[in-house]
Amino acid sequence: MDAGGTTTRALVTTLTGERRGEARSGGANPNTHGPEKAAEQLTEAIGAALDRSGPGAREAVAGAVIGLAGVSGLRDEAVRARMDRAMTKAGLSPGTVRFIGDDVVAFTSGTPERDGTILIAGTGAIATRVEGRDRARSADGMGWLIGDEGSAFWIGHQAARETARQLGRGGELSALARSIAKRVIPGQRPNGPDHLPEEHARDFARTLTAGPPISLAEFAPLVTEAHRQGDAAARVIVDAAAGHLAQSVHQVRVPGERSPVVLAGGVLAHSAPVRESLTHKLTLGTASPVLEAGCTAGGAAWVAALGAGADEHDARLHTAFTVPA
Repeated sequence: MDAGGTTTRALVTTLTGERRGEARSGGANPNTHGPEKAAEQLTEAIGAALDRSGPGAREAVAGAVIGLAGVSGLRDEAVRARMDRAMTKAGLSPGTVRFIGDDVVAFTSGTPERDGTILIAGTGAIATRVEGRDRARSADGMGWLIGDEGSAFWIGHQAARETARQLGRGGELSALARSIAKRVIPGQRPNGPDHLPEEHARDFARTLTAGPPISLAEFAPLVTEAHRQGDAAARVIVDAAAGHLAQSVHQVRVPGERSPVVLAGGVLAHSAPVRESLTHKLTLGTASPVLEAGCTAGGAAWVAALGAGADEHDARLHTAFTVPA
């Protein structure tokens, strides 16, 4: 399973990587959703995937790995006990289940190597050093209020600020500001001598402030599109985002290191400008391979298969588990 903050993906495979059952549910991070809600989402996804795997699937499970966002929450014995009950309710024996970080399964989805770095840039952003397929140290991942630099939220926040600046100045908006203003305050224009441009900007800001802050992440694709159109502000935001993400990676690596860097998350999967700028920054002066994550739930299933005796050096087997569906 890949149990993230927004979506939980469960995958049942054979020990050779053949996919038998898949299911999804909502986010299962116990730190953000609470242990009760997180446990419910785990039970739902696991139970549905096993149901779709055919008769006898539960009895045949040799091992299970759950890449859990907020895995640190399991240090609380009450939280861990609630998660174990969720496993039992779904039809698994808690003794067969191993919880690891969702960043670790993202890493294993991109490479069969034991050591390296995973950079996840989705709604949030975190870089993690992986040693022996376990989390060693990380950089950022501090949340939208004080961190997650280069994430979809960070990109959207910068774009919203640029839009407010342009609205406050008055005049023609750039492609980026126009697309964001149209989404937030559609059809609104400053009219009449008493409606000053800065009041238009404040209307924009008030509308955004009334919603959840994390919703700013929804503007990230608009930045990518504006970059494609040659928008100057979008180019600055994209390059800055790539710079912040590269800095997070460098924080967890040593100079001259050649272990792989795996890129994961919606920003790096769907924004070619950010991904290309980041890859350029990461490969300057180093021979480290920069790889893209595969099926993250498949990465978790591959780790579970290793625990059941699969050969970690079989590259074709790793591909069978992690190739995107």
